Amino acid sequence: MFEENSPSRYLTRLAHPEDSQETNTAVNHVLWDQENTTHIPADNSDGFTSSSEVPASPTSPQHHLANLKTLMSRQKAEYESKIASLEQRNRELQAEVKGMHSKLGQQRKWYSLVEMKMRNAERAKEDAERRNEMLQKEMEEFFETFGEINRWK
Repeated sequence: MFEENSPSRYLTRLAHPEDSQETNTAVNHVLWDQENTTHIPADNSDGFTSSSEVPASPTSPQHHLANLKTLMSRQKAEYESKIASLEQRNRELQAEVKGMHSKLGQQRKWYSLVEMKMRNAERAKEDAERRNEMLQKEMEEFFETFGEINRWK
């Protein structure tokens, strides 16, 4: 199946001038594949049992498949490590949020306690002012009465 469209078939047809456009396209495609194909060493997890089974031609579909499998396994490992890192950070942030909620609850309790103490202090101040006013009136009445008594003497 792959032999029908192999690069060597296009290269051997250079003797026919009517096929020059098709040949140029094929040659350009092969050259582009060779330039843009990075060599990624295959590991045993990609389905090949040994490095001797890896296709020799860097443009063969099997070679591309091996490269893609290797790339996918690397990406999978990177993504899994990123996910694990993000999950760990998420747990840390959740613990921090939980601690902050606890502190917020304590702050609210403290705030309501302070408000209550301030209201009590205001009431106590108002009560003390009323007592002082009453004492002032009683003293004035006493001195008025005492003064009247002293005049009679």
